[in-house]
Order: sequence, then C-alpha cells, then structure tokens
Amino acid sequence: MLASSAHQLRTPSVQKQGLTLTFPTLPSTISKVEEFIASGQTDPDPLIDIVEHDPSVSLNVLRRVNSPYHGLRREVESIDRAVRLLGFVEVSSIVMIEGVEELREHFDTHSALLRQIAHSAVFTGRFAQGLTKALDVEEDWTRLAFSAGFIHAMGRLVLLHIQPDRYATLAEAGTMPLPDTEAEAHAFGENYRTLAPQAADHWELPERVCSVLQIAASPADEPESPSKMLGVSIRNGGDLARRDLDENFAASLDTSEDAENSEASEDSSVSRIDDLMMTVAQDASTYASEVGHF
Repeated sequence: MLASSAHQLRTPSVQKQGLTLTFPTLPSTISKVEEFIASGQTDPDPLIDIVEHDPSVSLNVLRRVNSPYHGLRREVESIDRAVRLLGFVEVSSIVMIEGVEELREHFDTHSALLRQIAHSAVFTGRFAQGLTKALDVEEDWTRLAFSAGFIHAMGRLVLLHIQPDRYATLAEAGTMPLPDTEAEAHAFGENYRTLAPQAADHWELPERVCSVLQIAASPADEPESPSKMLGVSIRNGGDLARRDLDENFAASLDTSEDAENSEASEDSSVSRIDDLMMTVAQDASTYASEVGHF
C-alpha cells in the first residue's frame, strides 16, 4: 500500500566510523513513487492520483507535456492524458524533483547544491534505465532502474544533511560540481554510494530497491545476475549524471579518436558498454538542453 506520509526518523542517530549518521525526512511523494514503481504495477492510475493531489506537480506535468520538446499539436489540459503521454519515468522525475524541492527550507543556505544533487539523482535514474534497456536487462529490473538510481544519488543528501557547511566546502573545492566518492570517503569515512542503501533502509523503501542499492555500492563480489547488471548500470549512471552537471560534458562525449580507440579495443564488451553509455548520455543531455535543467 502506498505511504500516506513521509517516513520519519526511526532513531536519533547512528554512530559509524566517527560519523554520526542522521537521515533527512523523505518527502511522501518520493516514497509513494518508489513504492509504486517497485510494486511492478503497470496501471498508471496510482501515479495519476499522486500528480492530481499535488498542485505544483500537476502544473509542471502539464508544462512538460506541452513543451516544444514533445511537439504536440494540441495543448493537453488533462492530468490523466498528460501522465499517459509522458510515461512513468518522465512523470516520476517531475514528482521526485518536486519532492526534493520540499526540502529546500531545510537547506536554505545551500539551495544551489541541493538542486545539483536533485539533478544528479534524476539523471542517474534516467541514465541507469537507458543502460539497462540497451543491455536487454529483464524488464522487471529495468523498470526499477529509475527509482533505484534516484535514491542511489540521494546518498549525497545524507552528507549534506549531516554536515551541510563541510559538504558544501568539499563540493566547492572540487573541479566538478559534486564531490567524487574518494573525496567524500576521505572527508567523512563514507561516500554517497555506501550511504544510499542505509538511507533506503531507514526510509523503509521496498526491499528490492534496498538490495539493488547494496549491489550498486559494492558489485565486485556479486554473481552475474540481472540485479548486478542493474547495480552496475546505476553506478555508471551516477558517474554520467555527475559529469552532466559539468558544462563541458556534452563536448567530451565523443571524438574521432575515441571512436578509433573503441574499435581497436581488445575487450569488445567494455567497448560496447562505453558506446551505450555515450548514446544514453547524449540522449539525456539533449533532453536537458531542450527542457531545461532542474
């Protein structure tokens, strides 16, 4: 059953490796979408209901479906029709970004960083889903890619919640908009990948989401399976999403030299993954430039 309110903190804090872990409250809209996607439902009615009960989300769904990017001849005024036209990933991304916006008052001095985290979360999910589709991962797991990818990137929100000024300083010190996992681990003893499954468990998200996030945090020893392919896709999606925040990202996607190196590679599977990642990255970057960054 879909949650009716945000999950609250179950414990005051958790002490781990010298870092006192506390978790921000997860907006109820995000909880609802996570549960809807993990349930495997194909009926869009629950998602339509979520949108209809949130005026801000409704407005943005209609704005998105009527944007030049989608090129519809007639304006769509019905939420029901808009949701069905956009599809669950598109609508879920809008719902989730609005959910993150609910947290703005708690991070008022770091709102720009919060938006970067939200952007990386949405695009981690989009990249992950694109990769799993391209790799022919079973549909049941592909459907989970967006929601699990989103929460994977939200591990950064935990670090921002625990020590906002310190995390902001770390972000400003880097050459890219968000810190990499090595910098996070050096500063905090944890990184966003390892925090994501802990946060998902704390927020009482579906077990399938939690298990995939655990794999994404450390996939090396996992046996080959659709869930491992999803976990690896999420990791790669997270890297691409971070790069997508960089203004030079689009220009770095492809060169003739890269193409030659790809053809000469002895490991055809690695080459194929690189090609797929590039294709998905180009698609999502085009989307971002057409519709606008969040």
